[in-house]
Amino acid sequence: MKIPFHKSILPKSWDAIIPESVNSGWLTTGPQVTAFEKTLSKYLNAEHVVAVNSCTAALHLGLIAKDFGPGDKFIVPTYTFVASVEVGEWLGMEPILVDCETDGFGLDLNQVEDILKEDQTVKAIIPVHYAGKSIDIKRVFELADKYGLFVLEDAAHALESESNVGKVGNTAHATAFSFYANKNITTGGEGGALATNDPDSAEKVRKLSLHGITKDGWKRYSTGGKWEYDVSELGYKYNMTDVSASIGLWQLDRVDEWRKRRIDIVKQYLVGLKDTAGLNLPEFVENDGHAWHLFVIQVKPNQWRLSRNELIKKINEVGIGVAVHFKPVHMLSYYQKNYGFKEDQFPRAKSLFETVITLPLYPGLLDNEVDYVIDSIRDLAREYRK
Repeated sequence: MKIPFHKSILPKSWDAIIPESVNSGWLTTGPQVTAFEKTLSKYLNAEHVVAVNSCTAALHLGLIAKDFGPGDKFIVPTYTFVASVEVGEWLGMEPILVDCETDGFGLDLNQVEDILKEDQTVKAIIPVHYAGKSIDIKRVFELADKYGLFVLEDAAHALESESNVGKVGNTAHATAFSFYANKNITTGGEGGALATNDPDSAEKVRKLSLHGITKDGWKRYSTGGKWEYDVSELGYKYNMTDVSASIGLWQLDRVDEWRKRRIDIVKQYLVGLKDTAGLNLPEFVENDGHAWHLFVIQVKPNQWRLSRNELIKKINEVGIGVAVHFKPVHMLSYYQKNYGFKEDQFPRAKSLFETVITLPLYPGLLDNEVDYVIDSIRDLAREYRK
């Protein structure tokens, strides 16, 4: 049996999702992007949504809209994908990496407050909702109010997530979402969005997403449109296309159904693997707002006769695709070379990285395929545990 790490669900016929405006030949930003933004805004309970071509673009624009630059610092977890960090560096900001909390993958907010007490040049914080589980965003907002921070949530994994203050994305600050190929919904392989309840930020992000132009192409080129436009700010080419938005609308209509299926798979994994010695499994709490983008197991140290990487190779050999989320930023050569980080500088993140394996988790995964993953891992545990 061959089970890929991820496989997107697409319509059997593209006629089901391609609207009249696209069939007419209009492929780039237009009415479908507007419709996607409105639908997503309603889903997130957010007043404003700007669709862009990646979560990275959304994060970048979210910081630009607040006029950050050289001399400003931002706090970000080391246990994240590099995009969470590089977006601030592009503006000349300095990242302050923080280790994981002692009992999970999220940002250690005690360390964050210790930093904020000492450093008044920190202007922003980028918390990451790892695997779809929201961090303690209530405390993040309390710290933001206390120390005057802008909060830019990285919700690449958290489209469906609920936090301890409500729907992720419903914020006076800003939240960035991803619609990359392996996310819970995709806009055709690439895509993202920024959500906020701040109209000024939303307006600036929208303008900056398309060269700083005051009017998009649909308004300039459609019948009855007027060509006149202005460029009022130095902008970027981050806009989403109508083709992408059409796919996104089709997928967004199924987001709740697909989440239920992922939760069923999570439960199946937890029951099937619960007695497997040598593994730590994620905790499942009913109705806790977890989006379950990832199902991450941990290999208990010193209980196997092979390394985590060797175990991954064995899993691959029986036809199962797995992944590792993530290699901490401080362990990447660029950051070691340019900032002087050492591999053991953030011990909790390093320890997690060395033990995690992400199993397949997507709504198209069949029950017998989940059983095959479970049986394969149990067989490997029996063979290679000490």
